[in-house]
Amino acid sequence: MTAIMIRYIVLLAIATATTAALMVALAPAGSGLVFSGFALIANLALFVLVAAVDHYLLPRLRMLRRRAAGADAVPNVLGGERRAPRAIVVGAGEAGRTIVVEYRKRGRDREVVGFVDDDPAKFGATVEGRRVLGSVDRLPELIVSHNVDEVIVAIPSAAGARIYRIITAVKAAHPGVMIRILPSVMRAFDTPLVPELREIDMADLIDRDEIVVDTGRIRERFGGATVLVTGAGGSIGSELCRQMLRFSITRLVAIGHGENSIYELAKNLRDHLAALPDPPAVEYRIVDIKDYALLERVFAEHRPDVVFHAAAHKHVPLMEFNEAEAVQNNVGGSYALLRLARKYRAGRFVMVSTDKAVNPTSVMGATKRITELLTLSFHRRYGLTTAIVRFGNVIGSRGSIIPLFREQIARGGPVTVTHPDVERYFMSIPEASILVINAAAYAAGGEIFVLDMGRQHRILEVAQRLIRLCGREPGRDIAITFTGLRPGEKLSEELHYAREDLSRTANDKIFLLNQRRQGADLPALDRFVTAGIKRLPSLTSAEIRREIKRIVPECRFTPEQSRKRASDRLVT
Repeated sequence: MTAIMIRYIVLLAIATATTAALMVALAPAGSGLVFSGFALIANLALFVLVAAVDHYLLPRLRMLRRRAAGADAVPNVLGGERRAPRAIVVGAGEAGRTIVVEYRKRGRDREVVGFVDDDPAKFGATVEGRRVLGSVDRLPELIVSHNVDEVIVAIPSAAGARIYRIITAVKAAHPGVMIRILPSVMRAFDTPLVPELREIDMADLIDRDEIVVDTGRIRERFGGATVLVTGAGGSIGSELCRQMLRFSITRLVAIGHGENSIYELAKNLRDHLAALPDPPAVEYRIVDIKDYALLERVFAEHRPDVVFHAAAHKHVPLMEFNEAEAVQNNVGGSYALLRLARKYRAGRFVMVSTDKAVNPTSVMGATKRITELLTLSFHRRYGLTTAIVRFGNVIGSRGSIIPLFREQIARGGPVTVTHPDVERYFMSIPEASILVINAAAYAAGGEIFVLDMGRQHRILEVAQRLIRLCGREPGRDIAITFTGLRPGEKLSEELHYAREDLSRTANDKIFLLNQRRQGADLPALDRFVTAGIKRLPSLTSAEIRREIKRIVPECRFTPEQSRKRASDRLVT
């Protein structure tokens, strides 16, 4: 009923405005001198009334309708096709200008009505034909007066606290307005593309320094190369594929185990490839990395110059109860890849690792540590140019806490946190992926690189911020409950061992570890990967853990009884 009333009011306003215009035009010709003064006054009064309705009342009625419907775009008032969403761009700098240019090239999928900016010198200026309408603080009122459906934040250098204030101000006043953001990592490239715009996420609210990437070194290393990515359907693997398209590679071979995830990757890359003047060839292969024979067919056919190894079982609590599969996939699969990279003379092998490999308390973390040792051994013994890039949690990856928290908030809560003091390092998926590529470009062989993750963040604070991002208040609208640490989990993570000294690289966000001792029993490692893995299915959980501890003696596994009591708690 409300929607019908609003459409009626809109049509009535159009009819009234048309009548008023005709009266203004015809009144002087159709009336005498006696009545012309009265007609002019009446017409002017009607014109002022129509203008007030058009510029003040109708935008507010439309905004109320959007709030009730929760729509991102507004239907045409005459009931036809949906019109292009109207957007305001936050930031009248180069990034904001580029967004307007790209939208103009792509057609009217967005109508940018203007900019807001914190620089008073820009107020009233014109950027690509759009005015700077005022300061960022005026966003709530400008959204109404310009009938805006979407806010695009194009200030890649802004701190998380500043972004958070913008978002909360908009969401408090206009919950139905869509907010999209240009990720800060896009500042590393000369031309940020509109397809990179995404909905605002927790990654934008965490205070982190601006990312700078050595794009020249990356192009020098990887330009013209055939690049193979394992785990290509996963969060990091798929982003590695997207990012590598920027660096003039000749061929991309995307390997994944799940057919649906590779299908989704192919759909996503289609748009990126279409935007490139000289796109690389792309091959999509469904391969289990444990299957040496099938992997070899891929290596023999494409002979990759670079291998980015991102495939792994990563869920800590789940792998605590699936030890044999964790070892077979994470260690056995990596061993197969390393052997093939050596056999087919890959120029570079880059392993994606995790902070959970440091002093591991979980099977997953221990398998990643064994894989680190294995990767280093292939450089030391065979001269394969290998590198390891270690980092912490990535925000928004499949199965991680942010998507889980969003689901819980959408259901009305409660949001479940394991412990009030648990904390983790966080980095966005694009940020982590481009830094992995940058680190790989620096590798000479045998390195462990560590990404600068900033400070650790309390998960409780992350949950509270995310609840507010969704327009709710923690404790009042959405409850937070504590469920206890799960098997294999720590209160906080470590990025390096005490025996590993950090030194800087050419990129301030990438550190190199100076390893002061080998840390691996190579004969025991050889026996484990050549014979031990094959007999894992016949071993008990305790026996598998003993085998792991022979390779990684610093493991501190959850006691068996505690692990059994928590066997049903695989999520927070």
